[in-house]
Amino acid sequence: MNNNIKFYTVPASPWSFLSLDRIEKISNTYNLDLDFIPVDIFKLFEIQEIKMVSKRPLAIQKNRLNELRRWKDYLKVDFNIKPKFWPVNPNKSCKLIIAASIIYPNDKKNIFNLVKNLSEAIWVHELNIDDDEIIFNIAEKIFDIKKVKEFYFSEMASSILQENTISAAKLDIFGVPTFVYKNQIFWGQDRIFFLEKEIRKLNV
Repeated sequence: MNNNIKFYTVPASPWSFLSLDRIEKISNTYNLDLDFIPVDIFKLFEIQEIKMVSKRPLAIQKNRLNELRRWKDYLKVDFNIKPKFWPVNPNKSCKLIIAASIIYPNDKKNIFNLVKNLSEAIWVHELNIDDDEIIFNIAEKIFDIKKVKEFYFSEMASSILQENTISAAKLDIFGVPTFVYKNQIFWGQDRIFFLEKEIRKLNV
């Protein structure tokens, strides 16, 4: 579908978490589908030669925490900027999103709810999203978990995650959140303003 917003994401990203409410509002306001595209963020960093947060200079790490505090206060979003289970491998949560999206391709609202609940698991509730039992408990409150689990454990789920990652790299995407609308790329939750400006221009 051309008239949609592609949201490249991982639940382990605080910046993706901070984007969710605003991107949902834009999606509803302009009647645009929101397509979540989970990626293997560690692989994407490797391809684009970007260091993981823990490997970046200390000054950059400190500034990241300062920025998270500022945005937390500005957006009035209550979350822990240094959660118990972080850094964490987000690939299991990403595969779960992929599985739910394949089994329920038209249930955009509940896919959004799944993404948000997985994000809140780490950033609000101090849970480990690299644990199958924890993420399945989250998903079963929304979907038929048996169907979702069957796809989750298939090779196809892992294959799609890697395909998403390679495709993202080919588009010159290097981090999350990244939004793609009408083939234009908007990286970072602080660029949502420019995304909406472009949507408004094209939907007058």
